[in-house]
Amino acid sequence: MIILRIFLCGLPVLAGIAVFNHFSGVRALYNMSGFLFAIWMILSVYLGIRLVVSGDFRDRVLVRLTFIRERDEREVLLTGKATKTALMTSMAVLILLFCLSCFQVSFFKLPADKAIDGKTRGFSLGLNFSLFNDQGKKISEEVSDRYNVFSYNGLPLSSSTVILLLIAWQIISYNCVMKRLTR
Repeated sequence: MIILRIFLCGLPVLAGIAVFNHFSGVRALYNMSGFLFAIWMILSVYLGIRLVVSGDFRDRVLVRLTFIRERDEREVLLTGKATKTALMTSMAVLILLFCLSCFQVSFFKLPADKAIDGKTRGFSLGLNFSLFNDQGKKISEEVSDRYNVFSYNGLPLSSSTVILLLIAWQIISYNCVMKRLTR
C-alpha cells in the first residue's frame, strides 16, 4: 500500500517540481528531480505489473481507488450491476474513440490550375488505421497543393490523455451507478 500511496501522491508532486524547475533553473535541483522521476516510473511499472499478476493485490488496490464497499449480499449484487454498467459504458466510449481516431474528413480548395472538371472545391472522406504510430508520413504533391478549409485527421488527444480519461471514466461511472442503485 505504500507503493500505491507513492504512485498516487508522486505524480502531482513531480508535476509541481517540474514547474518549479522550469522557473528556477537550478541545475542540481533539476538533476535530483530527474532521479525522483526515474524512481517513480520504476515504482509505477512495478505497481502495474503487480496489479495484472496478483488478484489479491488488485482487489485491495481497486477497492481503495473505486471506493467499493461490500458489506452484505445486497451490496455485492449492486457492485456487480454497477461494474457491468461501467464496463458497458466504457466499451461504448472506446468504440466512439476508435471511430473518431480512424475517420478523416477534409473540405478543401484547389488552385485554379488544378481544378477537377472546373471545380475548385472538394470534399474528402477517409479511413486511417495503423497498428503503430507513423512518424514519417509523406504528403503527396496533389494533397500539398490544396488549401484546407476544414480538416479532421483523428483525435487531437495523446494516447496518455485518452488512457487517463478512460481510467477516470471507469471510476466515475462505477460510482455514479452505485449511488443511483443504492438510493
